[in-house]
Amino acid sequence: MKRMGRYSKLATAAEVLVCALVVLAASPLPAYAYVDPSVMTYTIQAVAGAAVALGAVLGVALRRTRRFLFRIFKIDENANKIVEPDVAALGGSEGQRAEMRAEADEEARGLKERLAHGRPAKRLSWPKRFIRALICCAFLVWTITVFPPIDLVAANADSLLFNIFDIMDVVLFMGIAITIVAALIISFIPGRAFDVILTLIVAVGIGCYVQMLFLNEQLPLADGRPLQLSIYKMSTLISAVVWIAIVIVLLIFNAKKKPFCRAFILVTSLALFIVQGVSMASVISDESGRLSTAEESPTVMSTYGINEVGSEANVTVFVLDTFDTGILDILLEEDPNILDEYTGFTYFHNSTGSMIPTRYGVPFLLTNVMIQEGQDYDDYLNNRYDRSTFLQDIADQGYEITIYSDSIDVNKLEPYAANIFPENHREFNDEKLWFTLERMSLYRVMPWIVKPFFWFYTDELNASSVDSYYIDDALYGTNLQTEGLTVSDDADKTFRFIHMLGAHYPYTLNEEGERVTEDQTDAWRQSRGSFNIVTEYIRQLKELGLYDQSTIIVTADHGYWDTRTEPLDSPTSPLLLVKPPETAEEASQPIKVSEVPTGHLDYAATVIDLVGGDSSAYGPTVFEVKDGPRDRYYWMTEHNDHVDLKMLEYVIQGHALDMDNWHLTGEEIEVNQHD
Repeated sequence: MKRMGRYSKLATAAEVLVCALVVLAASPLPAYAYVDPSVMTYTIQAVAGAAVALGAVLGVALRRTRRFLFRIFKIDENANKIVEPDVAALGGSEGQRAEMRAEADEEARGLKERLAHGRPAKRLSWPKRFIRALICCAFLVWTITVFPPIDLVAANADSLLFNIFDIMDVVLFMGIAITIVAALIISFIPGRAFDVILTLIVAVGIGCYVQMLFLNEQLPLADGRPLQLSIYKMSTLISAVVWIAIVIVLLIFNAKKKPFCRAFILVTSLALFIVQGVSMASVISDESGRLSTAEESPTVMSTYGINEVGSEANVTVFVLDTFDTGILDILLEEDPNILDEYTGFTYFHNSTGSMIPTRYGVPFLLTNVMIQEGQDYDDYLNNRYDRSTFLQDIADQGYEITIYSDSIDVNKLEPYAANIFPENHREFNDEKLWFTLERMSLYRVMPWIVKPFFWFYTDELNASSVDSYYIDDALYGTNLQTEGLTVSDDADKTFRFIHMLGAHYPYTLNEEGERVTEDQTDAWRQSRGSFNIVTEYIRQLKELGLYDQSTIIVTADHGYWDTRTEPLDSPTSPLLLVKPPETAEEASQPIKVSEVPTGHLDYAATVIDLVGGDSSAYGPTVFEVKDGPRDRYYWMTEHNDHVDLKMLEYVIQGHALDMDNWHLTGEEIEVNQHD
């Protein structure tokens, strides 16, 4: 007759668990400049899973010697097992024998039912229910609220204005609090409902864990683009099927084999909690080592001085992300009066950028350092700030410098920028920070079908630092309207570099620069709205009587760009409007349009010249460029939605808005991504 006992059940549970835990995968690389929600610290979890697997193997090996151990410790191997009874003759009268046969049949039916469904589940006391609920809730709650935020923040340190030690207190406190409260509530639920709820909790926890490890491979960077499930139909389908299968299998398991299911969910919850805990400890250790060996102290960028101007001279550079020359041309077709406030400006209509995307374009505007012939990626990336004298040359002319962007190395710029200071001056809004982190975590662990409800943008995470600058055009426009420009008490000359969202997604502005929902706007309305914020700045500068002597440059880090793994198929031309210091008469003239071949290659010389420095080392200014043939060089980056792959050099020979004038030079640089 078949036999089944608690020891063999636990051994089988361990074997099933081994299959679920052994993970062999390579760790994806962290993003630069935007959070990558799919990044996962696989290695340590694979090692921890292998340790659990090894323990299970040893357990299986132990079964071969258990008879010997049972004899030593006088353990009844047949306790709680169904054992075929000894054969015995039936005595007594025919009626007595019939009664004994009926009792035997009834007992056999009962044993058959027990074999089919297992031993009846024992009634659990409240302490036992609480302990079980605590283990299962800890697994689910920490898999959602603790482990992913710490893992993601550590893996995307280059994209965020804070580190795991800034979030540790609030994340751990909330994880512990939610776990205890949830366990207490569930422990008071009696009967079958208790087992069903615990089974569902563990099923969701396993689903989250499997989603993180195996089903997020195609999840794009959190760079503001909305997650369109129509592009990821297969990923959405597979994710949904896996989640449904996990839930259904465990619920059937609970209904058919409740005692076995109880053991399984406890072992699984505890094992996966330990695996993730070991991984978290490793991440914390690595991050602690990284910060302790960092050559520079962490710094943070504040909003100090953003709405202040000098009484003597001002240079303000607006960088409207992704704002292409073609966008302004379309806006002008819709409203020819859009540039009426831009008196004294010149619109350079034949403009080229330097590098694309933002993580290369913005640093170029602050360093004027381009990739040199024969230079590799690492050398360029590590030394571009050190090779530059651009900001020092501005400071030498007596200008107070402030820089507002999310795409720069703040440590490198701290010596120059008055709004960058040590991070210990920063204060966090713990409540806002926690809710934003949990949304990020849910975006990562939930199935694809519901991920759009938890969509987040990297700047939203950085916004949890109260006094840090982050790119939010609506907020900046509102502050400009309510607070207004003021004359600084500390600086007579100011250089302000203000990076705005511009034409970049996510689209959150209407034409007036007011915050709206995504379905109420689009790229064109947002572009118009961000441009109107700059227009308001100009209007207020005129009201202060400081417009004439001020320099204003309105440009973009780059023009049109989409993530691609092939060469460009259309031109990309960053917006470029420049107003130099002028007489009152010159500053009142309508905007001019120039078709000279210029762009970011002449930006630094223009700034240095307009602040009164020696621009000869930088080349011609935009006003010194002559019309005629001129080769302009540009680096485009191939990107696969997660990492940069390589950079391709173009030469533009002719007008920048004609793609026929764009030619690959054959120069390529492989991008080396690092953990």
